[in-house]
Amino acid sequence: MIQTYMITAPEYGKVVDWLEDILPGMKVTHREILMAELLLEENFYRLAEASGDAASFSARLDVRKRFGDVDLRLSAHGMPFNPLEEMSETTEDTKALYSLAILKAHRDKISHSWKKGENVISMRIHRSDSKTALHTLIALVLGVVLGVAMKAGLGAETIRWLGDTLFLPVETIFMNALLMVAAPLIFFSVTAGITGMSDMADIGRMGGKLLMISLAKMAIMLGLAVFLGIWMGAMPELLDMEAVDASSRGATVSVRDVIMSIVPKNIIAPFEGNNLLQVLFLALFFGMLLAKAAEREAWVRDFVSFCNRFFTDAMSTILPLLPVAVAVSMAKLMMNTELTVLLLYGRIIGGAFVELLLVLIVCAVFLTVVGRLSPIPFLRKFLIFSILPFSLRSSNGCLPDTLTFCSNKLGIEKKVAMFSVPVGIQFNMMGDGSYVVMLAILLRLTVGLTVDAEFLCSFFFAALLLAFTFPSVQGAPILVMTSIFGMAGVPASAVMLFIGLDPLIDGFCTVGNVAGNTVSSFLLARMEGKVDEEIYRAD
Repeated sequence: MIQTYMITAPEYGKVVDWLEDILPGMKVTHREILMAELLLEENFYRLAEASGDAASFSARLDVRKRFGDVDLRLSAHGMPFNPLEEMSETTEDTKALYSLAILKAHRDKISHSWKKGENVISMRIHRSDSKTALHTLIALVLGVVLGVAMKAGLGAETIRWLGDTLFLPVETIFMNALLMVAAPLIFFSVTAGITGMSDMADIGRMGGKLLMISLAKMAIMLGLAVFLGIWMGAMPELLDMEAVDASSRGATVSVRDVIMSIVPKNIIAPFEGNNLLQVLFLALFFGMLLAKAAEREAWVRDFVSFCNRFFTDAMSTILPLLPVAVAVSMAKLMMNTELTVLLLYGRIIGGAFVELLLVLIVCAVFLTVVGRLSPIPFLRKFLIFSILPFSLRSSNGCLPDTLTFCSNKLGIEKKVAMFSVPVGIQFNMMGDGSYVVMLAILLRLTVGLTVDAEFLCSFFFAALLLAFTFPSVQGAPILVMTSIFGMAGVPASAVMLFIGLDPLIDGFCTVGNVAGNTVSSFLLARMEGKVDEEIYRAD
């Protein structure tokens, strides 16, 4: 979809009205529309000034929507002029500094080219949150088709050569890239969450209550996830896939081993070995120290916040490669198994849906027992709101709307919501945690290991701790999956079996995460006497 408008300097205001008419229909938010207007204004007038005749200058604006992404494309004839080159300049003019600040803040969204005597400036104003899922689904289908075709037309030796020479390296490179970012992302995510608390009083009182509520819900949910995995039972068909080899299963660790391994020997070891339990310990340790230091070490807290954004951006750079890894993984899978193996994925998706229902049931029970209120108003309102986290697949992405939902629909006092919802994200990954635990138990049964009391005790303790290491980004379950699989004695390579499912299941997991977080915030507000029950009960 492309819509075009010719802009002139004397009548520039009309293009603003035009954008405000058409962009909402393209599912562009009000905040993104304001950003689009600022970027367009800065780039248009810079081009006009560079033309030498700003009064008669005109440019063509194309608004393009492709696969859910919306771009502005500003084109004008003239000598080459790149507005991005001015970003390194300094000036004492206040207006010019303001303009440069706008461009610098959105530099990653702007690109420039000059072709056939025409300057072209492209501005990305809206990125579709469902595009990655769509591309991954397409890649999954293509991978299945390609794998089936190669199995039918190639010999066993050729298939083995392709798997070892082409497909295996691609899988390995992608997984290494994820693991490269996983430990620092989790460390800075948890640390930033703790330092985001206003002061030690918050940590000692409200933060402590929030943590205990979240911990209790998480413990119950992970226990149900264990039983869900046992109920789903072993899937022997998975043993036919190269990613799951019963002979490579690991040893079961004891509670003693888990406890003794929490504290690392040095700061580097947890990151070098990708030991997420030790990474969690370091994050909690340094996060508490920074929170205690308050404003004395404000620059360190700013650095932690920067690193959290930096590694989140790094993950966002790697995730677009997910469709390639999915296509390769599915092609390799289908070359070595039968087409009927796809029925297993249907069972796993069904298990994820049941897991989400269990999350909502646990939340309803806590509202009834701890909050002493009927859960019906919450469930009725949350089921409507859940469309947003299901589509965004990111707890952070829907944070502003979650805050509004908690205040306007659940009656939580805004000050309490502003504290509990952002902080509680890290402690309420109920959807992600229970999904990965379910898979770990299912795979443990598949490789022939027992699920006895000794194993359940140590595994549950370790999984409960690891459940707090999930970063609130898309693809978070994949990052922690290898560690939880290792605790269950399952080969880490089994992660490749579920990469293709992640975009399909991530929506269920995110809804579970947000449900857990909103209920924890509500119960904290209830304990503090900061809930307007009339708003909660209102339709």
